[in-house]
Amino acid sequence: MFDQILVPIDGSPLSALALPVAAELARCHHGTLTVLYIVPPLPLIYGEPAVTFDPAAARSSAKAEGQRLLEDARRSLGSPNIRLLCVEGGDPRTAQAIADVAEQRNSSLVVMGTHGRSGLDHFFLGSVAEGVMRRVGVPVLLVRAPKTAASPAERHVTSQKAVLSEVSE
Repeated sequence: MFDQILVPIDGSPLSALALPVAAELARCHHGTLTVLYIVPPLPLIYGEPAVTFDPAAARSSAKAEGQRLLEDARRSLGSPNIRLLCVEGGDPRTAQAIADVAEQRNSSLVVMGTHGRSGLDHFFLGSVAEGVMRRVGVPVLLVRAPKTAASPAERHVTSQKAVLSEVSE
């Protein structure tokens, strides 16, 4: 069913969570796993930079970082049977670059980490995962971090509910 699985990584803890999920799905379905790294674009520098900026060196460094992350992913999974792919495309084109690779590789599933942002965070920061889901014609499995302990505000609300419930009894 899922014979070609694509998992984009970016070095974040969330993409690290998606990687073993994608690998296990590939193993269970006897599929091929492609690990993708999108090289971010060079920063725009307006005016005269305080230091000399060498675009070729910066691009080379970014690609080398991507290759290192891909090799780390291969080592962490302990399987040499993984395709590694490093392409340029970065924000704001990251979602389109992932969708393009999914199409080129005939991916049957995309597995990726997501922050699960909502509200203003989602409005201002956007969502690469959402962009991928809108662009690809295959299922996208989103992996989120386990829910952490309640925030101080959530603990306060919970304790207030407990007090109210004790008073009403």
